[in-house]
Amino acid sequence: MDLQAAFLYTKVYYSLSDDGHTTFFGNWGFYILMSAVLFATAAWLLYTKAYRYTKLKNSCIIPVDARLFAVDSKFGGRGGRLWNVTYEFYYNERRFLVNNDIWEQTRLNRPVEGTVETIFINPINPNELYDRLADHGRKTGLFCGILMAGIGVFILFMPLFV
Repeated sequence: MDLQAAFLYTKVYYSLSDDGHTTFFGNWGFYILMSAVLFATAAWLLYTKAYRYTKLKNSCIIPVDARLFAVDSKFGGRGGRLWNVTYEFYYNERRFLVNNDIWEQTRLNRPVEGTVETIFINPINPNELYDRLADHGRKTGLFCGILMAGIGVFILFMPLFV
């Protein structure tokens, strides 16, 4: 083991050990750090999925039938899982091509170019859109945020039960 790895191992061992050495967080150091990471991630998920998507959903109120103009895979070629979808729709006699960042589907439900989806657009800025998959992603993100917060609480109080 080289010198830097040995130093790092010693610092981590002594900060997380119960053998009487002075530690920064006491004997709960590992649990506090892991809980803080989980709480921060949960807070970010809950903020983005609850506030930002709710704000987007409240501003995008005009239903429009949009055609999937272009479908590109972000990862994994044509059999990928994350899709970059461009919608084509007409609003106030103008043609719009709006890019939806990520369309998450399983491999079997690949979005097909030319299909028509109902999306909701912002009447002030038609380039903002909200579709059913963003709503599904919002629900999934809220569930994951609540789950991470629960796991963080469990990890924080784990030393009491061990």
